[in-house]
Amino acid sequence: MGSLPIIKRQTPLVAYHAAQWDGIRLGHWRAPAGEVLERTRPDHEINIPISGNFTSRKHTAAGSCRPDRANAGNICVVPAGQPIAVRWRGEVEGVTLSLSPSLLACAASGDDRRAQVEIVETYGAEDHLIRQIGLALLAEAETSEPVGRLYAESLAQTLALHLVRYYSVSRRATEMSRGGLSGYNLRRAKEFINEHLEEDLTLTGIADAVGLSQFHFARAFKLATNLTPQQYVTERRVEFAKHLLRETNLPLVEVSARVGSKSQSHFTTLFRRFTGTTPKAWRQSRFS
Repeated sequence: MGSLPIIKRQTPLVAYHAAQWDGIRLGHWRAPAGEVLERTRPDHEINIPISGNFTSRKHTAAGSCRPDRANAGNICVVPAGQPIAVRWRGEVEGVTLSLSPSLLACAASGDDRRAQVEIVETYGAEDHLIRQIGLALLAEAETSEPVGRLYAESLAQTLALHLVRYYSVSRRATEMSRGGLSGYNLRRAKEFINEHLEEDLTLTGIADAVGLSQFHFARAFKLATNLTPQQYVTERRVEFAKHLLRETNLPLVEVSARVGSKSQSHFTTLFRRFTGTTPKAWRQSRFS
């Protein structure tokens, strides 16, 4: 999804960390004073300043250059193919999210990755949802115990739908399905989830199992169950863990692995959130 920008005077990056999921890439960076030469990217970009001030320069349709400023707390949305240069006078830190046009096309149309979505350039805007999603993805990318791809892809889907709704030329929400999943597709989705609880489930994988796009599937699943796929998977994992704790003598570390947790500590945190107690205490209470 593109490489690091070229910095004038070869200004070094103080730090850079990247992560990638289906259709979205995250970059977290810090740099001293410098300037990014004018460039274009094939993906839509969202820049979220964390500290410092930025001045962007873009070409208007008339060919002139227009400067725009962004500060920590603002966001900037740069459509794919838009030439842009950025400079800053002091050390800065920020998060850049790059979203593939096909991800937004699916958000707009439900299934057609060829659909065209025209994003509106936006500089220095306040958007708390975008900022929260960006920081949540950053936390997921940098944690030693990630929740999993399904969590990150759910955030990416929410972000894509938000961009289509509020930052596209039409500024209209995608047409929402009036009904949920058919009975057959709902059963198939639940069966697929239950059969793969040990794995790092993804929206794409579950949706493919029922022959739908991830956007269509997620909307229809929520309508049918009143839960997002992420919430349903988490609930099923906790219930399956209870079954294993009650009916087997498996060590806690193996129970954790059987329900798809990245580590025993992550499993304990998740289990306590739903039950108010640890897996060990819960198991002991069943036999006391």
